[in-house]
Amino acid sequence: MTRDRILEASTHEIERNGVTMYRVKRVASEAGISVALLYSYFSDREELIAITIVHRFRQVLLAQAENWAPLRDIETTEQLRLALDVMIADAQDPARDEQRLLRIEGMSFAHHTRTASEGIAQAKQEVSARIVEIVAPLETKGLLAPGVTAVAFARIWYALFSGQITLQGEHPLSIDNDTWLEALRVVANAVVAP
Repeated sequence: MTRDRILEASTHEIERNGVTMYRVKRVASEAGISVALLYSYFSDREELIAITIVHRFRQVLLAQAENWAPLRDIETTEQLRLALDVMIADAQDPARDEQRLLRIEGMSFAHHTRTASEGIAQAKQEVSARIVEIVAPLETKGLLAPGVTAVAFARIWYALFSGQITLQGEHPLSIDNDTWLEALRVVANAVVAP
């Protein structure tokens, strides 16, 4: 619990002051502990910042994965259309965490420390696996248009609503270029009037 308080206080410190003005003393104070106790959990300032970035990145990604909840237990194409309408409406909510995620992912510090880079990659793996788990039944049940796989479907919607999160690399939402282009063609044809 102390570690979680430290990470939350550290998250607030980064959001308020950025990495360059980050102060461990303020983090310890906000967490209600001494600096010495803080350092019993983290080896140094850089490790604390890196783990904080990963912690917050993971929280935001997991919250975004919950945006896919309307797609659970879908049985018909009509239910799928209604669920997608809900997702579209939810995506318009200005209170979403996208800006915070963009700010955290954009911190150059995250790309220059192994701890942060590996943690962010692991968070993307975890969240993309959750999304694939939700959408895979749509393909199995034959609810997707011909040429659209569950992963292509997920990636299309993910890109539309969470496009600031890069999807490069090997993880459950990885897709070959031909499949991706075919899915885009299907989507394009679906919106063209007959």
